[in-house]
Amino acid sequence: MRRRAALSAVLLILAAGCSTNDEASLERPTDAGERDSEQVATCEAFYEGTGTPLAERAEAARVALESGQVTDTTTYTEVNALEQRLRELTRDAHPEMVPVLAEVAGPLTAAVTAVNEAGEQEVPEGEEPAFPDLTTIDVTEAATAQETLAEMCSDAGYEAP
Repeated sequence: MRRRAALSAVLLILAAGCSTNDEASLERPTDAGERDSEQVATCEAFYEGTGTPLAERAEAARVALESGQVTDTTTYTEVNALEQRLRELTRDAHPEMVPVLAEVAGPLTAAVTAVNEAGEQEVPEGEEPAFPDLTTIDVTEAATAQETLAEMCSDAGYEAP
């Protein structure tokens, strides 16, 4: 009888130790849940945000670069602003999404670099530096990266519009 009581007590202690209903485990989401939550937040920032969504702006900027519509500082302003905004999003993004966002921003970063380098060229006094030809920037990898981002968002539980 004593053995049964001792065995029952040991089994109860072991069962209590194996229980997953303690407060600590209920308060902490799983690593996968945290990852998905962070990824969804990044997706929301990219596809929703305020004003025109970054996704739409990135697509429009790729078209503008590829078709030669970015020809001066006025038309370049949106490319520069979008590149900065994507860089900010990359700083806050889930680590798995950072390289994909960097690829989405790739052509924009290349455009910013080209314009900055052109502005550093020496030109005769009173003249402005020539605006670089941005049509040479390849945008295909950025478009593919944006599709990859949409898939990552879907996998995290966010459906891109």
